[in-house]
Amino acid sequence: MLGFLASNFSYGQIDVAGGTFSGGIESTSQWYQYDEDLGFEQPDDPFRSNNYIRLDYNYGKFTAGLQYEAYLPSALLGYSDRFNDNKIANYYVNYKGEQLDITAGNFYEQFGSGLILRSWEDRQIGINNSIRGVKVAYTPNDFTTVKGLIGKNRLGFETTAGTVGGIDVETNLVRLFDKENYKNSVTAGFSYVGQHEDYTGGVEDFPQNVNNYSMRLGYSGNFGLYADAEYVIKGEQAALFSGMPTENYYDGNAFLLNMGYSTKGFGVNATFRRLENMGMYGQRDLSEAGENIYNEGIVNYLPALTRQHDYLLTNIYVYQAQPQLNFELEEVGEIGGQVDIFYNFAKGSFLGGKYGTKLAVNASYWNGLNATFNDDMTYETNFFDFGRKFFHDVNFEINKKWTDKFSSIITYMHQYYDRGVMEGVTYSPLVANVVVGDFLYKFNSKNSVRFELQHLQTKRDRKNWAAALVEYNLNQRWNFYIGDNYNYGNDDEDRRFHYYMVGGSYAKESTRIAVNYGRQRGGLICVGGVCRFVPENTGFTLSLVKTF
Repeated sequence: MLGFLASNFSYGQIDVAGGTFSGGIESTSQWYQYDEDLGFEQPDDPFRSNNYIRLDYNYGKFTAGLQYEAYLPSALLGYSDRFNDNKIANYYVNYKGEQLDITAGNFYEQFGSGLILRSWEDRQIGINNSIRGVKVAYTPNDFTTVKGLIGKNRLGFETTAGTVGGIDVETNLVRLFDKENYKNSVTAGFSYVGQHEDYTGGVEDFPQNVNNYSMRLGYSGNFGLYADAEYVIKGEQAALFSGMPTENYYDGNAFLLNMGYSTKGFGVNATFRRLENMGMYGQRDLSEAGENIYNEGIVNYLPALTRQHDYLLTNIYVYQAQPQLNFELEEVGEIGGQVDIFYNFAKGSFLGGKYGTKLAVNASYWNGLNATFNDDMTYETNFFDFGRKFFHDVNFEINKKWTDKFSSIITYMHQYYDRGVMEGVTYSPLVANVVVGDFLYKFNSKNSVRFELQHLQTKRDRKNWAAALVEYNLNQRWNFYIGDNYNYGNDDEDRRFHYYMVGGSYAKESTRIAVNYGRQRGGLICVGGVCRFVPENTGFTLSLVKTF
């Protein structure tokens, strides 16, 4: 059905009754097969499909839209069981004038860096925490914005039990005193986010409201320097153990500092972040989702601040942010940061050669907070006290064009990964080294072939891996690939699996169709530092994307 609909939409917006009509279709379907080697049992409903249809209509200053979602007969493996229906999931009406912007229905919003509030959608990792309510934004001038909102976060096809409300103010202090100064910017912002959820249990004076505050300051100018800082105070609330609230109430805080410098051919960026008990959710008890492995009902945005790698073997041991208070594991948050350095060796120089050379270096380092836990379910910690090491990643990438037709990307990564923290297993930390060679040869402007060769070395877990991939671009429309991840170093010879894959895609204007067959290695799939777990499986995948 979706394919038929897509074939009947023309490319671009459609004029309807004096306004414009636009939208998109996205469909991903999988047929799971029994795989004796992996121990993967075929589900009772082996065919599963996630489908989204978005429709928007704009008339002058007014826009209205909806999103229909269908998970039939079930959602893909690795998605929450709350995605179990087909219906209109999001809808909205918006008015946007010169100074006033009003939305009623489902909307997405972010205050500051998102530490205190961010609602967004990412279908690949199964996140849609849009807020259903009312949002108003007022811009009295071109350097000041005032926002206010109230509503409930989306939770599957329903909404959370709690209500979230907030106010955000941001202005450019330089322009405030010198309206003609466009060269330098000093932005100041303040956010308030309040949460309310009714409580009907037996605990007296139980806090039904949580008040959270954020302050931020940022600078950018014509000298290539920039910096911004944000501090968040999270109000007291009860923690839940097996659905029961604790007698003690716990607050939290977050601090983020980002600094950098950039000029022609060179850039450096450094980020420091500290999170203490910063998990914020639109509902106290999300026990239906176990330990909330699907990131449901989240109010704020706490991505892993590490390099987001592009290759198969560089994404086996992936770090996730650790902001939660956990008395069982005696963890209360994380502290650390990362540094990025970019340098372009000029054309004609010794290291640049005829076409120049690009170098990127990244290092990230993350620890838990060094906290003292007491028998009365309280704890103490100092602000800059580093505790147990969780993760580090040191990597570099050399991007070199050798001729008009041939180029390469060489990547090396050295990684420390604590499986006990990341995966909840009783296992000592591991050290891994990964080398990747990515080679591209262009036959002409439309026709090319790309090779990937990868190797991961570690003395623990499943030990060594090797991977290879060949991708052939026939032209701007057709693409084909074949690849394999081979766990050749596994101590158990019966578990030395090949995770093979073969597929291709066809794209024309605003339509793209892709098909794949192969094995999915179990683990985390991450987008922007936020992840979801995917179990090992084997089968066919068909996807369709169409915009109009």
